Amino acid sequence: MPLFDRETLQCGGAPIFIAGDANHELPLLHEAADEGRIAGDNAARFPDVRAGMRRAPLGIVFTDPQIAVVGGGLRSAREVAHVVGTVSFDDQGRSRVMQRNRGRLNVYADIATGALLGAEMIGPDAEHLGHLLAWARQLDLRVGDMLKLPFYHPVVEEGLRTALRDAYAKLDAAGKRAA
Repeated sequence: MPLFDRETLQCGGAPIFIAGDANHELPLLHEAADEGRIAGDNAARFPDVRAGMRRAPLGIVFTDPQIAVVGGGLRSAREVAHVVGTVSFDDQGRSRVMQRNRGRLNVYADIATGALLGAEMIGPDAEHLGHLLAWARQLDLRVGDMLKLPFYHPVVEEGLRTALRDAYAKLDAAGKRAA
């Protein structure tokens, strides 16, 4: 695998750009589409190579229950001091009614800023919660900001609110409750 710049997709200083499955970084269709645009734009304007827009990492596994990883999950969160907000879906109202009440959601927040770093989930509607969390991550929302947003009742997203409240309480205990 040639060495390449993740932001420009350029291989060294050469007029060669590598994207999608060819670079084997994130073999996901939505990532390949973004990388194709970055690589194509840079190839067309070479040597004026520029960093392209990268979206918040989001991976979803369509199993039962579903799995979602946002922002690199715990692996990425470990790079900074963080708190973990968690919820079990075993007793979450909507999940229980749908008889899909198994799973867990962990959200990771930067202890210094309260910003959402990412999340990991296995459980009901992980594909939808993963999207919401990826949007929040890309917008650099803080846990407190997210808790100001509406959560309708009865929905699985109330489980997300529970995990965010748990993270918020831990940020407060650390004296770092931002927003």
